[in-house]
Amino acid sequence: MSTFKYRILAKGSAVVEGKRSSPSRGELIDYLKKSGYIVLKVEEEVDGSRVAGIFSNRAAKKATVFFTQELGILLDSGISLDRSLKILSDAQENKKFKGMILDILEEVKGGKSLAGALSLFPDIFSGVYVNMVRAGEESGVLPKVLERLGIFMEKVQRIKSEITSSLIYPLFLVVAGILSVGALILIVMPRFTKVFEEVGIALPLSTQVMISFSNILTSYGWIFAAILIGVYFLLKSLRKKAGVQASIDKKKLGIPILGNILWRIEVSRFARTLGTLLENGVSLLNSIDISKGVLSNSFLSDIIDEAKSDIKAGKGLTTPLSARSFFPGIAQHLLAVGEETGKLDEMLIKVADTMDTDIEQRIKRLISLVEPALILIMGCAIGAVVISMLSAIFSINEVSF
Repeated sequence: MSTFKYRILAKGSAVVEGKRSSPSRGELIDYLKKSGYIVLKVEEEVDGSRVAGIFSNRAAKKATVFFTQELGILLDSGISLDRSLKILSDAQENKKFKGMILDILEEVKGGKSLAGALSLFPDIFSGVYVNMVRAGEESGVLPKVLERLGIFMEKVQRIKSEITSSLIYPLFLVVAGILSVGALILIVMPRFTKVFEEVGIALPLSTQVMISFSNILTSYGWIFAAILIGVYFLLKSLRKKAGVQASIDKKKLGIPILGNILWRIEVSRFARTLGTLLENGVSLLNSIDISKGVLSNSFLSDIIDEAKSDIKAGKGLTTPLSARSFFPGIAQHLLAVGEETGKLDEMLIKVADTMDTDIEQRIKRLISLVEPALILIMGCAIGAVVISMLSAIFSINEVSF
């Protein structure tokens, strides 16, 4: 989505200048002409700013959540959609966000539905978001849908924030350890070696090994870096081949402890999205297609594709997916009960809540094991370098002058 500057001749021969977001210059020109204006000039902004760019950070995502919640409140209070959007744009401090809301308002005034207007900003409003809004408009319960959507988005962000904050300290340990060991081997050790070479002292075996390792990294480190980069791009190209990415993703799920967490994160995300869509009147098959888009693991995504034929045949949701081991054991039983009682949407949300709690506990347990392990590994690595240096220093006492 690009931002364009335009100059048009409006009614009364007044020249009007403005800015507007559009997928392309041609579409914007067509829109302006259909609106009855004479288009004088349309050019893309060259400052590199894009509406979607403001939503790449955490603050912008929160702004989207607030927009959803506040719009739901205004509509629920009986205020019309166009007036609600105008109120939100006037209250918005971020100029780019404000411009996006005004663009949405113009589309709505032009006869588009809110879902249609939101779909023009796919980097901001996902397919799940747009489809839920469309379902709310069609069923006449848009305020309620926006309220649930705001809660849904807020919960997803909270879970992501908790996972991210839990990983900060282990990542800090890894980076600090690598930098410390690298500094000792690549900077301290070469200088240390020169001193002992000038003295002519025979170095201990541990020191010789460490010096050899330092020399290899200093002389051929760039080769190792080039090989790693080459392997990265090779794997990236292989992933594009049919079945390769699914095979890699399947192996990820088989990693001890971590694989189980990744599996539950994917299933929880799918269950929450599917339950929210069903709760808001979207059909089962359409909901499955939309919810599949939130999965980042292609192996699990392929399982859903395989099960769709059975679901279309009327075998329900739980049985086809459970037969392919998509859901964890307890989730299978809960969803089966949900289908039997006609409350599948509610049970999907409960399954997602239960799994989110389980994920948080598993991550905490994993980090409680990883942190001391990282400290031990980094301590051993740094200790090995220091001991090799101290061994050389102590060997001076054995030299006869």
